[in-house]
Amino acid sequence: MGIHTADAIVLRQYPYRETSVLVTCLTDRFGKIKGLIKGLRGVQPSRYRSAMEPLTLNRIIFYDTRTSSLHLISQCDLLEPFGALTRDLAAMQTAASCAELADVIVESDEPQGAIFELLKQTLRRLASGDTRLAAVRIHFVLRLLRLAGFHPQLDECTGCTQPLQGQRACWSARQGGLLCERCLHQDPGAEPIAPRLLEALSACAQAPEPLALEAEEAQAIRQRLDAFLRWQLDRPLKTMRMSG
Repeated sequence: MGIHTADAIVLRQYPYRETSVLVTCLTDRFGKIKGLIKGLRGVQPSRYRSAMEPLTLNRIIFYDTRTSSLHLISQCDLLEPFGALTRDLAAMQTAASCAELADVIVESDEPQGAIFELLKQTLRRLASGDTRLAAVRIHFVLRLLRLAGFHPQLDECTGCTQPLQGQRACWSARQGGLLCERCLHQDPGAEPIAPRLLEALSACAQAPEPLALEAEEAQAIRQRLDAFLRWQLDRPLKTMRMSG
């Protein structure tokens, strides 16, 4: 049985029996883990300096039993509560959407330090009062998909793999990116994408920080990314349905 210390962002929490809770966390060193915290809802809350609420950053000590995917968390100390999120419903919804997407995409017990840092910086940005919520979410989604290895194909046809520079292209969420005119039979529902919008989408995918976008551009990019996620993920996102 190994004992480990890690910084952990809480993605989900739910009650377990009378006094315990189960949590799903994204950690800096061990990837996504599921943990059991005994007595957190019991008569001795002073055992912990953190209630391990969702969308908080904590330092945890946990036991790796090596016989189960469920780890025992023995200590949890709050590092960053991102408290401003609780005072801004729109920012909270954006943060919850990012956390849910990370939960769905990241495999359990696989180190994902870059994704942990991306989510941490995104939560900090949202908690700091950044009002560019659509741009922040677009940046997070595109960077997460790139780090996870299945980002939309934006520079060549997903059908024939030919470069699309200077050619008319259509957006196909089902095929995972762009289609050239010769390959439209693979998705008759693919829609033409304006060069300006494609340029903005490509720029967002490459940028290290969220880019300033016009409202119409941000809405159009979000619609295409949401459609991409609906086709590519194994399960629907609850936060996507809530946000419409």
